Amino acid sequence: MGGHGSRGGGLARARQRSRSIGTLRAVFHGWKLVGALCVILFFAAGGGLYVFPVFIASLQAEFGWSMTEISGTAALFAVTMGLANPLVGRLFTRFGARTVMLAAAGLSVLTSLAYAGLQNLAMLYTIALVSGCAVAGTTILPAQALVTNWFQEFRGRAMGLTMLGIGLGGFLLPSFNEWLIRRVDWRMAWVVGAGIMLGVVVPLIAVYVRTRPSDLDLCVDGVQPRQQADDPAPASGLSVRQAVATQTFWLLVGVFLLQLVGVAALNFHFVPFATQEIGFPAREVAFYYGSTVGFSIVGRLAFGWLADRFSPARLLTLSFLLLAAGPGMIELCFFALGLRDGQLLWLYAIPFGMGVGGNAVTMPILVGVCFGELHFSEIMGVLMSGFALGIIVGIPGAGFIFDRTGSYEGAIVACTIGLLLAMLLSLWIRPADPTLQRAGGR
Repeated sequence: MGGHGSRGGGLARARQRSRSIGTLRAVFHGWKLVGALCVILFFAAGGGLYVFPVFIASLQAEFGWSMTEISGTAALFAVTMGLANPLVGRLFTRFGARTVMLAAAGLSVLTSLAYAGLQNLAMLYTIALVSGCAVAGTTILPAQALVTNWFQEFRGRAMGLTMLGIGLGGFLLPSFNEWLIRRVDWRMAWVVGAGIMLGVVVPLIAVYVRTRPSDLDLCVDGVQPRQQADDPAPASGLSVRQAVATQTFWLLVGVFLLQLVGVAALNFHFVPFATQEIGFPAREVAFYYGSTVGFSIVGRLAFGWLADRFSPARLLTLSFLLLAAGPGMIELCFFALGLRDGQLLWLYAIPFGMGVGGNAVTMPILVGVCFGELHFSEIMGVLMSGFALGIIVGIPGAGFIFDRTGSYEGAIVACTIGLLLAMLLSLWIRPADPTLQRAGGR
């Protein structure tokens, strides 16, 4: 009887596994793609955008470079990434997502190995230039374009879950790399990063990334063909030339640039402001800085859910209000009222983090609503070419104000005003072609 019970239990487990496999196969490939993109962004964007500062102390110790010399790396990276986005958009349209992302991921592997073999400052700058192209081709723009192609009714939730990878990577990977540096040396830490890209990111791209549902004979949102009266409608939308000729495009350019300048300046200068000007302990300030990243994760999820129910244009407005509230509370609490309680930094971290996350989700959704899916990657690539402006204008601009006045107050006020202006401009954004306003444009 024991043998029969054992065989019966094994048969039950086999049936359960069969049902699980069947359920997995029944899941719409778009959701599998979202899961893969979340992991890809965790490593490619979390590592590419947030990890380098952890290595600064090691570079100074080994090579004796000044902070100014090392900071030039960030500027070169940002300029290259920004200028590469329009090219990535065009390549995405011409060759497809998988080809572009695989090539860029391979380039990321090579740049990580090059960092591991770093010898001089010229080599550091060269790697930063190449790395900007690699990160542009594996992270934000391709992920946004893929979600836009695969989802309509559930685009908000899909975008929020996808962008979650960036926030989680930015939150966890710096600490992980700092631990690696202590355990195995900074050069070997880059080798580990290359191994993760090759062993995790590249296979995920190869297996799950497809440019459109039609590549797998599927429909947007996983709608079954029998649920549609006719064949699935082809992707529609304005060309880049048509989009650039609209008022909507230039309003989006304005709000995007104002957001980039303000957020870049605040992210870079928050720690020196709170430690040097206000006098809070570095460990306490680091905690609140990390908390902004944590709340950006909450913002991505919340705004993704809301974007499937409410107008993304109004949600973008709300995200700018939250962004402006962060520096606005710093001005009120620490300058206008002269308070010096560290817990007041929550009044910055919570709204600013939520605003960063909400903005990251609603901006690409709104671009899709305004201009359609057909040329989304190219249009978004042109808009994202302004990424470099946040580094070139926002960060040095805030530093210049501090050097001239001895205080960050002027820079914080300027960021608050700029983000409020972006909020006002977002109120005027409407779909460039009313026929493109579907569910996402409620």
